[in-house]
Amino acid sequence: MEIIVVSETNLCIYKNLAQCYEAEFSKITGKKPDTQGIFELDTQLSDTVRGLLLMIEGIPAGIAAIALKENSSYEMCEFYVVPSFRKNSAGMNFAHGVWKMYPGAWAIKQIEGAEYASEFWRKTISRYDQTLYVEEHCLDPYWGLVTCQRFHINL
Repeated sequence: MEIIVVSETNLCIYKNLAQCYEAEFSKITGKKPDTQGIFELDTQLSDTVRGLLLMIEGIPAGIAAIALKENSSYEMCEFYVVPSFRKNSAGMNFAHGVWKMYPGAWAIKQIEGAEYASEFWRKTISRYDQTLYVEEHCLDPYWGLVTCQRFHINL
């Protein structure tokens, strides 16, 4: 497993997998592709939102987008693992690898209807050195009421 920061040279890989992510969540969000079959991305990469690629044996297996906040604070904006790689704890290992790269205060949010994602995050957070987290419902400016886990990863 390798985690690579998205750059201009691999941005197309990120965008391709982001389409799969958007399609998977469309049953919850109700989003539809445009006339060319392309979904609009909810999270755009920028100076303050970093994209990451999960590579397994040289094959793109997942993506993450993290918002870089102030004072070593981060939010997991997008997280996706290709279904055929969702075994052998690939998603959990990906998340743990991201947290090792970016220690600090974290927030992860899940939209209403994504209970399976909430279960994944509860398990994944608690299995990272028995990290304690606080879970609450909070109002997200884009998504409305969401489930949110907040925790801190030490160096």
